[in-house]
Amino acid sequence: MKIPRHFVHIQQQFQEATLYEDDRNHYYTSPKNKKLTSVTTILAKTKPKEEKLHLDEWRADIGEPVANYIFRESSIIGKETHKLNENYLNMLQKREHFRLISYAHHRQFIPYLNRIDNIHGVELKLYSDKLQLAGTADCIAQYDGKLSIIDYKTKRSSQEKEWVYDYYLQTAAYSIMYETITGICVKQAVILVSSEKNTMQEFVVKTEDYREDFLCRLEQFKQLVTS
Repeated sequence: MKIPRHFVHIQQQFQEATLYEDDRNHYYTSPKNKKLTSVTTILAKTKPKEEKLHLDEWRADIGEPVANYIFRESSIIGKETHKLNENYLNMLQKREHFRLISYAHHRQFIPYLNRIDNIHGVELKLYSDKLQLAGTADCIAQYDGKLSIIDYKTKRSSQEKEWVYDYYLQTAAYSIMYETITGICVKQAVILVSSEKNTMQEFVVKTEDYREDFLCRLEQFKQLVTS
């Protein structure tokens, strides 16, 4: 893998959460050994009823085996692409035995990754004992010179703005946890979406606009698990 530039890393020193995962679920433990729910689990469990209904209808239309295959493949492609992006930002010239489509996604990300510098961390496992949650931020760094929570998504097709709303909440959650741990407020989030239709999309938002909405979803989740 060719590395066209040098990335400056200014990683903050703190102990990260630990991720545990299997085929059925995943969770984290904090440095204090507290079991924490992932941000993605919280958002998945509190999706609006209309979104859940739409997903159920889609699964019914194509059948459970096909739906499960698509979800499984999408998950693998996403993880592989994330690893390629991680290697790129860490300046590791390492050839991974991944799917060609994962490399295709990664190539689409490269012009956007080249706008990143002064990297605070890549694949950072953040947490909050107080809020009882954790999650992995793809990248926290300057993007076009502004400190940002940067998140990568791989999709089968281009996304409408309303379809990526939960990603805004996800990055807002990461900004809350990162500020709690380091005292550094990250005011911008950048969602980068690569599709199998050879398109790239960039969504830039203010994290403060979505913090309250995320905390509302977190409260909904807590009510669900205690009811």
